[in-house]
Amino acid sequence: MIKDRFGRQVDILRISVTQECNLKCPYCHREGEMDKGALMSPEEIAKIVSACARAGIKKVKITGGEPLIRKDIAEIIAQIADIQGIEDISMTTNGVLLSGMARELKIAGLKRINIGCDSYTSSILEKTADNIKPGIVAAKETGLETIKLNMVVLKDVNSDEIFKMIEFSKKYGAILQLIELIETKDSKVFFTEHYYSLKDIEKELASKADTVETRSMHNRRRYHFSGAVVEVVRPNRHDFCANCRTLRVTSDGKIKPCLMRNDNLLDVVCGIREGICDEELEKLILMGIEKREPYVR
Repeated sequence: MIKDRFGRQVDILRISVTQECNLKCPYCHREGEMDKGALMSPEEIAKIVSACARAGIKKVKITGGEPLIRKDIAEIIAQIADIQGIEDISMTTNGVLLSGMARELKIAGLKRINIGCDSYTSSILEKTADNIKPGIVAAKETGLETIKLNMVVLKDVNSDEIFKMIEFSKKYGAILQLIELIETKDSKVFFTEHYYSLKDIEKELASKADTVETRSMHNRRRYHFSGAVVEVVRPNRHDFCANCRTLRVTSDGKIKPCLMRNDNLLDVVCGIREGICDEELEKLILMGIEKREPYVR
């Protein structure tokens, strides 16, 4: 087990494989990436993940942009799945391309999937549901171990659809993940107009729940009731950072210790391209972990 200098365990790697996306969600934080550099190859990604695994990382989440845009995404997953020490591979996707790729991804080694599903771009309650439902069905039929539906809750957009989404998620055996909107440099106006606190929703869920879990990941609450499972992600909560277990890597191969900061990046893919040995690469990973610190608003 590896910890950062604040005593936080670090066992999850969140690695972006592209900044490109086939949707234009106005709240997207693009994994905090500001610049657009050359994408990493599957081999470079595997080298970074291998070094992270040797340092103690056990879980990998593949993100974007939209990861399924990459033609070699199954190859990327397969190479990660072969790395000793990696116990779990998951992915975030908007789900639009998932129906035709779910089986291939599962065979490659993907275990879990998070599908963006809210009424701003891809609502199951609007006509664009036709783009999302087939992916959810394919993920379920393929046998992915966990399916989560990510709903960014937005005032005056979908905040009145939460309980309809709970019923929808229950129908497909998925976990509904309610996500509180965060403010980024490019979304200040949107944040002001559409921020919706999940504090009262959590109280209502707690009052109805049969059981309540508290996960170590960000100290999140998970509510079980009437066959539904709802998880609440509140990045604006004061203790969110204190329970962060994630190291991030950008699509162009930089360690990003925090989603909300860009002043402490560490370029690792450059070292790979210059031919550094595995030992030196692992040292860079450990330096990146050392740079982690709770974000202060």
